[in-house]
Amino acid sequence: MKRNSKIIEFYMFANRLKTTIRKGWIEIGIDKDRLESVAEHVYGTLIIAIGINSEYSLNLDMYKVLKMLALHETEEILMTDYTIRDNITAHEKIEEGKLCVEKVVKGLNEEEDLKALLLEFSTRKSKEAMFAHLVDKIECDFQAKLYDLEGVMDYNKAREDLGYYGNRADEIDSRSKTASDFWIEYDRPRYDNDDIFKTLIEDIKNIDIKE
Repeated sequence: MKRNSKIIEFYMFANRLKTTIRKGWIEIGIDKDRLESVAEHVYGTLIIAIGINSEYSLNLDMYKVLKMLALHETEEILMTDYTIRDNITAHEKIEEGKLCVEKVVKGLNEEEDLKALLLEFSTRKSKEAMFAHLVDKIECDFQAKLYDLEGVMDYNKAREDLGYYGNRADEIDSRSKTASDFWIEYDRPRYDNDDIFKTLIEDIKNIDIKE
């Protein structure tokens, strides 16, 4: 059946993310044989969103949030996982992402709805999209902390990113005692206007790294 063929094609596209390694961990030189894939990052965002929803009264459409998070890396099936080290603007990334998403969802009955949902996520035009965006960021910071706890994240290598932090470089450097602190402190302003994320990122940062 044609409907089944579209399901199969869509899944085969998405399945590539299971073996697509997160570029940031490669660039920062995580010393580990097996690094997090994009699909594992997606799973992490879903778990964090479910956890936050369990503990706080969010007044959000959580089905919409979880759908956004399940699909938010769809663009990376066909384009690179851009990091701070890449010379690309947010607008350029959104435009390239739209073209990639169009190819992945092409022919699905919900094609237009899915494209609109992912554009909403990218442009943060709703409270659900803003929440999903913060979950996406804090999952990355949390994973950095976990790598730090394992002792596989190098402080000096992480500190090299200061050159990309602009006029916040000195402030971030002064607040960073461990490798993951650099990532957390760079993202901290994103969380400042949301009490849930503001306290959560501080608690994540303060997890003790055992000697």
